Amino acid sequence: MNLDYLITFRELVRLGSFSAVARHLSISQPAVSFQIQKLESDLSATLIDRSQKKLKLTDAGRIVLAFAKSINDEHARLQSALDRLREDITGELKIASSTIPGEFLVPPLLGEFMASHSDITARVDIMDSAVVIDGVKYGDYKIGFCGLLPPETDGLSSFKIASDEIVLITSPNHPLALKNEASLDDLAGYSLVSREITSGTRQSLELSLADLNFDLNKLKTRLMLSNTEAVVSAVEAGNGIAFVSSIGARKNLGIGSIRKISIAGLAVQRDFYCIHYAGETNSRLIEEFLTFTKSKINSPDWSC
Repeated sequence: MNLDYLITFRELVRLGSFSAVARHLSISQPAVSFQIQKLESDLSATLIDRSQKKLKLTDAGRIVLAFAKSINDEHARLQSALDRLREDITGELKIASSTIPGEFLVPPLLGEFMASHSDITARVDIMDSAVVIDGVKYGDYKIGFCGLLPPETDGLSSFKIASDEIVLITSPNHPLALKNEASLDDLAGYSLVSREITSGTRQSLELSLADLNFDLNKLKTRLMLSNTEAVVSAVEAGNGIAFVSSIGARKNLGIGSIRKISIAGLAVQRDFYCIHYAGETNSRLIEEFLTFTKSKINSPDWSC
């Protein structure tokens, strides 16, 4: 039995389709089908009920899935035990992060950590918060940073790294920039620069506005962008107003290229978290980075 086929099977159950697994593992869809069929042949068992349109495991499939997960856990424990025998810290930090921590919080953490550990490399993949949690839950990443707490049933550990506020920004020449405080009604008629619908920033804003019986769709969205820096740049260039992370807008607010406008009755707060599995399966590199991160966020120079 090829252990790589067990990984493919586990990913098929997690992602729910052969095409999604092919994209995730960077192999062809026929290769995914071949591996699953070969695994079934090697085990002399049918793992997937192919009479169903939606992916459904047979009883044998559920047994093999539990085995695949245990093999993954044992591999992690083996790697952890070997890592702890080494005197130096080496390897790659593979981190999943939602947009705001990935763009503004994780890079300075990594920069300082890597300055003290010259033999490590790092990679940060940006994705939605819910995808970050799934990535850590299923072992694709050992560490994640996001704006959601994982469900208790996922068995993940977490700690808060920063608090954030979603604020309204305009260019210095915008009519609203003359106001110290505006009402939601004052925003009518102005063009909105927005994050995409799946953005955690946008979803938090919409929930808070719903409490005030205000629909964000009342504003005319002129431009929709996929990251905070692009939104801030668009507002700076006079393309409209925007609700953004105060962390993401901090630099531009500091130099005066944009203005923050208070909205009467509206306060949108968010927290960001580091999520991980706690225990002996973590490598020495992961444990060192977690320890460093906890120390850093509790230091006086951590401004978030």
